Amino acid sequence: MDIFVERIVSKKKGPKEYLKALGIVLIAFLVSMVVTAYFFPDGIVVIAYVGIVYAAKHFIGNLNVEYEYSLTNGDLDIDKIINKKKRKPLYSTTCKDIEQMAKVSSSQYNESIAKAPLIIKAVSSMDSPNVYYAVINSSGRKVTLYFEPDEKMLKNLKIMLGSKLTI
Repeated sequence: MDIFVERIVSKKKGPKEYLKALGIVLIAFLVSMVVTAYFFPDGIVVIAYVGIVYAAKHFIGNLNVEYEYSLTNGDLDIDKIINKKKRKPLYSTTCKDIEQMAKVSSSQYNESIAKAPLIIKAVSSMDSPNVYYAVINSSGRKVTLYFEPDEKMLKNLKIMLGSKLTI
């Protein structure tokens, strides 16, 4: 039986993202002031303004991030979707490489898990009550993956992981 489960989680914007957006707007404003001061022909100024506004919109749009989890026959793929346009593969693993998985709020979560050499956070917010961690040993390299699977994905992961997954 083939298994395919998919879930998309939108990253919540925090103060950091809002400060970045404000910084982009301020830089765009400063650049437009410099353009106005140094270029007198109206045509060049208008073209420059359009370019500045487009660039600012592009950079602010890149702050919109979603994560897509795909579970296909024991393979777990995490993709990062930027501004609903660009998709970047973030991490891929097989369920065979997962050593332990549980909720971050569980008693199994400890400091050694939080300090893995490679940490991947593909969550809406680390404060979300549905954040799970997975300790993965991929080619001798420890990875801690944080993500938010739904009930259907957890059910299928439980079939594949057995006692390695604590729900």
